[in-house]
Amino acid sequence: MIGKPLWTAAVLLGLVLIGAALFADVDRLGEATTAFPLVMVLPAIGLAFGNYLVRAVRFRRYLSAIGAPVPYGEALQIFIAGFVFTVSPGKMGEVFKAWLLKERRGVSLTDAATVVVAERFTDVLGLLCIAAIGVARFGAYRLLFLVVLGLTIVFLAGVAHPRALPALVAALRGPLQRWPSAERGLDAIQRGHGAMRRLCRPALLLEATSLAAVAWLLECFAFRLLLDGAGAGGGFGEAVIVYAMATLFGAVSMLPGGVGSTEAVMVALGLQAAFGFGLGAAKMTLVTLLIRFATLWFAVALGVVALVGLRRKRSGGPGPWAAVSRSTTEPSEPEPSEPEPSEPEPSEPEQSEPARSEPEQSEPARSEPEPYGPEQSGPEQSGPEQSEPGRRP
Repeated sequence: MIGKPLWTAAVLLGLVLIGAALFADVDRLGEATTAFPLVMVLPAIGLAFGNYLVRAVRFRRYLSAIGAPVPYGEALQIFIAGFVFTVSPGKMGEVFKAWLLKERRGVSLTDAATVVVAERFTDVLGLLCIAAIGVARFGAYRLLFLVVLGLTIVFLAGVAHPRALPALVAALRGPLQRWPSAERGLDAIQRGHGAMRRLCRPALLLEATSLAAVAWLLECFAFRLLLDGAGAGGGFGEAVIVYAMATLFGAVSMLPGGVGSTEAVMVALGLQAAFGFGLGAAKMTLVTLLIRFATLWFAVALGVVALVGLRRKRSGGPGPWAAVSRSTTEPSEPEPSEPEPSEPEPSEPEQSEPARSEPEQSEPARSEPEPYGPEQSGPEQSGPEQSEPGRRP
């Protein structure tokens, strides 16, 4: 299960490194790497991990809202395990997270998918809140900002309206009724709409968006630390704008993990004089590679660890796996009930014993096996044990 996404991640990482080397020149990129204090990558990784901790709080909050409360530790593991498929095509990481919820907690795929959609929606809202400052001040990627903002408003309006989406689903049922799979898909959409309305209540929406903004600000701070390590100018606000817009562009590009698109926008914005970083192509490319290592590629590796941990808990953890483990230790209890149906069996030898009484008297050689005969076939276990050889002939 893990091998294929890891191969995909390795291929994409190789392509990114090749592209960076071709853009920034291998020699200059090597010089920039030698001069950079790589120890600063560690606090950047720590801040990225803080992002995951905050977003896991939102993930658990959503699960409670749909009636599937999960302990924070398990919610964090499931959340991080989804990172294994972050760079897989088709947003497989989100699908895998929904599958884990169904497998471990019995959450329906519709409800689990609704939670995942709500997460991505509030991620975009949080990034839009951060990027709005940059658009107002620098006008960077204003068209992208307006397009994403417009789509977000349309999505929120469709969720909030109680009859718009159900009416659309009802209109599509007629043309699609000959395809059962399409009918099931429409049913899932209609159920998901009800769950999404619960997750987009104003209070919960505000809470989830605030958590998303805080989480992404942590990664913006990590980006600023790496810029300082490369000797960049500018301030924290400029770093926030560049990182938020690059991440937002990567999210809407629909590429696996935003690989390629996020890096390209981050380098392009970082080289603009308006932001005042003052870095050359090699240093800006290095900073971009390091922040992506601390956020994206570290997340993939951490996801592998979380997934292995979840698999090891299957046999001893709570829920159905604990029942399975108990069943392996309790089957010996019903065993005493098996001799009960065998109780009548010794009665047949008892009735047949009078037929043996004459040979027993006439054959002294058989006087020794007498203690194993009917005199001890009562409550002790030796009777049934002796009756087994009697069946073999």
